[in-house]
Amino acid sequence: MTPRDRALAAIGGQEQVSVPFDLMENLIHPVPEGGLLRHFGLAEGDHEGLLSALGVHTRWGKPAYIGPPLEPAPFSVPSSFPNKIVTRSIWGGWSGANSYTDELIRPLRDVETVADVEAHKWPNPDWFDYGRIGWLEESPEQYAPVAEWAAQRSQYLRIVGGFDPIFSRIMELCGMQRGLLLLAANPPVIHAMVAHIGEYMEQYYRRIAQAGRGHIDAIAMGDDFAGQRGMLLHPRKWREYFLPLWEKLFAIPHQYGMKALLHSCGAVQSVLGDLIDAGLDIFEVVQLSAEGMDPAVLKREFGSHLVFYGTLDVQSILPFGTEERVRSEVRRLIDIFSKGGRFILANSHIVQEDVPAANVLAMFDEARSYRPAWAKGV
Repeated sequence: MTPRDRALAAIGGQEQVSVPFDLMENLIHPVPEGGLLRHFGLAEGDHEGLLSALGVHTRWGKPAYIGPPLEPAPFSVPSSFPNKIVTRSIWGGWSGANSYTDELIRPLRDVETVADVEAHKWPNPDWFDYGRIGWLEESPEQYAPVAEWAAQRSQYLRIVGGFDPIFSRIMELCGMQRGLLLLAANPPVIHAMVAHIGEYMEQYYRRIAQAGRGHIDAIAMGDDFAGQRGMLLHPRKWREYFLPLWEKLFAIPHQYGMKALLHSCGAVQSVLGDLIDAGLDIFEVVQLSAEGMDPAVLKREFGSHLVFYGTLDVQSILPFGTEERVRSEVRRLIDIFSKGGRFILANSHIVQEDVPAANVLAMFDEARSYRPAWAKGV
């Protein structure tokens, strides 16, 4: 079986004795990536070579940006990766800033009325070339026509899209404190912002699906609406403001024969059932270190309806655990989640600077070789 065959079989509920596995979103901080490239004897910057050497089962992509030039930030702030610059985003906030601090420029910080929302310059989905696909590690000239991009990655599960949130977008535009106050006290303004965000996102994802029909296996979406200890807003409010739009968005990939994937961090167990009912197929991150995210309970309650992608902790185990601790956790997670299929093992967020390359190697080596407890007699 190719990696794509194995991943699709697992997504369809078929048990895999050797589970499909991934480097989350094909991304890794340059420091551990450098160590891995040296380990495999690969040239500096050979990201595709590294993915192949690790044996990951997916390839991620997104449409090429062709809109107005993005203004570099006029302030100093840490970026998500040291090789990325912070720029003004198409939404008017800041792309690549590793912070939600209210000290950053927030274009809708002072919004009071629906008219204020209407006056904001919202992005245009025409600012992307949906026929050309690449990924965040690649320069614009490396983006390729979608059919060519897909053919070159035909052995892998092909996922296109990315983290384009709703709740987090409002927090980005308003600032966290102001955004939460509006959620509690000014529903018309929140509904107006969700309507504008939704109008853009529905067109964006539909155009991805139309251009990628027959070439893409899943469309990736994302939003962070939970923290370490629970939801950042009451689940009832989340259902009122955001769930109807997610239902519309999840329907788009289904209309074109694709799966819907959602990236969401934190303690989201209280709304996983809602997401399933709305049409979600693949839940990415699965932050087991968050409160209430017990792996056995998640698998028992939701595993017959939802594909779990992620699970391996990046807060303590990958950065600070020994290689044997990493291997032990990989075995535990495979034993829990792989029964009944619907599981793709991956790090539970992007590998950051503090993760030793040796722990990444241990993760993938164990995932590749371990036979789950339920399969010992197979």
